Amino acid sequence: LYLSHDLFRFFDPELVEIHVFSTGAPDHPQFIRQTMRGVDWRQRVIDTVDYFHDVREFDGDHIALARFIHDKELQILIEWDGYARQGERAMGLMALRPCPVQILHQEFLATSGAQYVDYIVTDRVVSPVRLEG
Repeated sequence: LYLSHDLFRFFDPELVEIHVFSTGAPDHPQFIRQTMRGVDWRQRVIDTVDYFHDVREFDGDHIALARFIHDKELQILIEWDGYARQGERAMGLMALRPCPVQILHQEFLATSGAQYVDYIVTDRVVSPVRLEG
């Protein structure tokens, strides 16, 4: 989410209800101050979404996290981490299909090859149109 923390403020709240599920701990204040130049991306996300769910309690428990997300009756799940950091978690969660539509976004631009990933957000360099099929 580092690269997308401001994205959520552009969605129309009359049309879209946004839930963010975070399995990661908040960043250390020193990291925010020095590395992120004072930008607390987590707080920016919290301030711009309808619901921010701190789900660290489910870290490593794909089934419990999938059930928690499924119980929210959401229509679309967008996985931001993909394979970049915690791919095993992301793919384990998505394999359980907690939402009817599932999308891989941003940090892993190529296909996963998984049938439970409905869409990927990519570009023409990483995923050339000539290779579709």
